[in-house]
Amino acid sequence: MSKRSKKDRRDSSEKDSVNQAPAEDARPISKRRRRLFIAIAMASPFILLGVSEGVLRLCGMGGHAPIVNVIGEFRGAQLATLSINGAASYFDRTQATPGSIGVYTFSIPKPKNTFRVLLAGASAIKGYPQPIGLANSAFLREMLSDVWPDRSVEILNLGTTAVATFPVLDMLTQMLEYEPDLVVVYAGHNEFFGAYGVGSAQSGGSTPGAIRFAHWRNGLGLVKGLSRLFAGGNDSSGRALMEAMVGQSNIPPDSPLRDAAARNAGVHIGQMIERCQSAGVPVLVCTLPSNEKDLAPVGESNVSHLDASQQSKLKLLVAEGKSKTDSAPKVAIEKLLQALQISPDHARVHFLLGKAYLADDDNTSAAEHFRKAIDCDTMPWRAPSTTIKQIVQAAKEHDAPLCDVQNEFRNASPDGIVGSELMDDHVHFSLRGQELLARTIIKTLTQFSGKCAVDAAKFESLPDWRDYAKRLGANEYEEYAVAHGLRNIFDVPFMRASNSEAYEHWDQLCKQLIHRWPPSVQQVAQEWQNPDNHRSIRRPLSAFVARIFIREKKFAKAKPLMEAASQSVPLYSTWNIEYTYSKLLCVQRIHGKLDEQNLKLAHDSLERIRFMLLHVEDNPGLLLRFCGRIHQLCDEWKESIPILERARKHLWEIEKVACDAALIEAYIRTGDKPRARALANEGIKNAGEFANHYRSFLNAIPPG
Repeated sequence: MSKRSKKDRRDSSEKDSVNQAPAEDARPISKRRRRLFIAIAMASPFILLGVSEGVLRLCGMGGHAPIVNVIGEFRGAQLATLSINGAASYFDRTQATPGSIGVYTFSIPKPKNTFRVLLAGASAIKGYPQPIGLANSAFLREMLSDVWPDRSVEILNLGTTAVATFPVLDMLTQMLEYEPDLVVVYAGHNEFFGAYGVGSAQSGGSTPGAIRFAHWRNGLGLVKGLSRLFAGGNDSSGRALMEAMVGQSNIPPDSPLRDAAARNAGVHIGQMIERCQSAGVPVLVCTLPSNEKDLAPVGESNVSHLDASQQSKLKLLVAEGKSKTDSAPKVAIEKLLQALQISPDHARVHFLLGKAYLADDDNTSAAEHFRKAIDCDTMPWRAPSTTIKQIVQAAKEHDAPLCDVQNEFRNASPDGIVGSELMDDHVHFSLRGQELLARTIIKTLTQFSGKCAVDAAKFESLPDWRDYAKRLGANEYEEYAVAHGLRNIFDVPFMRASNSEAYEHWDQLCKQLIHRWPPSVQQVAQEWQNPDNHRSIRRPLSAFVARIFIREKKFAKAKPLMEAASQSVPLYSTWNIEYTYSKLLCVQRIHGKLDEQNLKLAHDSLERIRFMLLHVEDNPGLLLRFCGRIHQLCDEWKESIPILERARKHLWEIEKVACDAALIEAYIRTGDKPRARALANEGIKNAGEFANHYRSFLNAIPPG
């Protein structure tokens, strides 16, 4: 047994030696190698993400589209335009249709003797609901041209629908390299529900740092790729943009989001000032007026903390006070003050108290309660007083001139309280309000020195707002277009629930206007409402109506409408070329020929068309057709022929018929009747439902 034990021990020893042999040859891993291995293991996911991001960037996905798009060289300079895609980059397109920006065109470098103004902000400074030809920027250009007749004044309006101050800051920062002479900042209404607002469905956070990080993150190719992969399309379900932007629909008066919104506005506007000052560009910061007396609070105050008896009593007092506001204002005041004792921050009670005090001729108390109503509104579409205070403080701390638009609007309003005379809705200006904003900016420039200074005597001699509106082409058709747009806004459920009177007002105005027009104009106004007749921007109704007048040979009525329409669409667009051609056609039909001024306009348009055909993606057939027709208006029939021959290859149906009509006339005018007959016969044979048009063309060709 002992021998066996010895053998077992020997075998076990041999096994152990075999098992231990490799361990004797292995060397222990050093701490340095272990750390390197751990670092590589931890970095691998980030390396993979980095490589993926790089691949996506190479595929054109990721980053943010710039706010400026350089088109090409024109007249010895680079022609650039504000970019719709750049403005849209601040929005998550899976949640809402992005807000829009006006397509303004400018030259790089800036032409000599040009004074370039940047307007920075959201939809109010953009000019909504007016077309761009009647926006505050158009009034400002006309007024500055009057006080500075020796300069070429250029306004670039960065106003973008539904953005908070962070996107405004980012867009303005990009634009500072393009030689502005003055920056006007009008921003702060959208700090809650605009893109990167604290209560928005497209919020980036509640602090400036969080917002910057969110903007950086949203620019990653990985984020954009995943968004496209899982989005499945826009989920706004046909809602208006203002509905789709609401993320938190009830923001109480004591919510910390209110302080956050005010702080963000102050910080971002302070940074706008700093960046302008660093670039050596004068900057003007505006205060923000709101519709104080003619728009009730949009949100519903939360009274769930009250017991049932208090809620019932509050409801009764509010109803009694509202019913007595006009007929017995003192009784209304008594009832509503009792209601405030139950719910001190009830926005609608404050608003009704403002109405009652106004009816009782106590304007001071009325103004106090109207302003309190705005501050307590649980859906703050209007900048509360805390936000405006931060804007004023930012201007003061950075030593920037303040343009007190709010005070000027109050001074220009009956009773010193801003209402529907100057505001079409909660924050957007009426036509008169557009002009007053421009006038207030120029008034502030009378306090400047240097190249931005405006002579006080010249400012005082500026014409009345009605004169400027007439000069810019204001008309009843664009008045209808504005009313129709506002009727749609106040048809949004939460707006109609809170301000049903506003919906009724705009609906009645639409009906009054359209009922006094002839059936042909009524029909075209209905057609204009079809979204399919508009692409990235709203086409002016005045152009649709002018077409009817041209068809009826009412050229004197059509001409000013086409002129106004051409000012309300981008300069480098087929629509602008069409409206300019139509205006020139009216002039030619009225006077028999184009005068020197209109001949210059015609040749400038031809130059634009040639540039657009090379650099702008648009419909070459229509551009070429209008090019040929403008040559004909200039009595250049021979020059029009090759252009129209080229155009007809890109046109179909009625557009091709119109082109062929112009081409047949050109053949006749240049003595080539055989080609005219050949083209007419071709149309009779091949144009199908339009063959009769060609028969009439053939019958009109003189014999010989």
